[in-house]
Amino acid sequence: MLKGYKVSLRPLEQEDIGMLYKISNEENVRKFNIRHNTIQDNGEEINLRKAFSIINENDILIGFITYKEIYDKLIYSIGITIGSSYWGRGYGQDSIKTLLRYLFGELNAMKVELEVIKNNLRAINCYIKCGFVEGRIKKNNIYVDGEYMDIIIMEIFREDTNYN
Repeated sequence: MLKGYKVSLRPLEQEDIGMLYKISNEENVRKFNIRHNTIQDNGEEINLRKAFSIINENDILIGFITYKEIYDKLIYSIGITIGSSYWGRGYGQDSIKTLLRYLFGELNAMKVELEVIKNNLRAINCYIKCGFVEGRIKKNNIYVDGEYMDIIIMEIFREDTNYN
């Protein structure tokens, strides 16, 4: 288990699946989710991401955070989903910083990146507070609410953090 100030990150448990599915399918949450969780290997799906359940200070499951190594050069991609009733309370920022401490400190990551839809200003502000900067933009990459939107790739490097 990884401990933050407001949250604990624990490995995903079977009994979490139903609640996390419900959170992921909230209308406000679903429109901002970008997922590339699996690849095909001879027709069989292989899950690439490792997941932690996010538990708040009241011992309530409020979301999940995922990571995967995307290259053999210790570069990781992360994603986070929190139920909309818990937005704006600092849980996302604490979850991300806790995961960054683990990735840079324990797994020796050199870089961590994430993808965010350009109009998801709440998430972008959270990521900036965590130290992420805009890397590049994928123009018109996702179709949401009847229009194509850009995806911003944000990144943080080990040397730009105090996790080294």
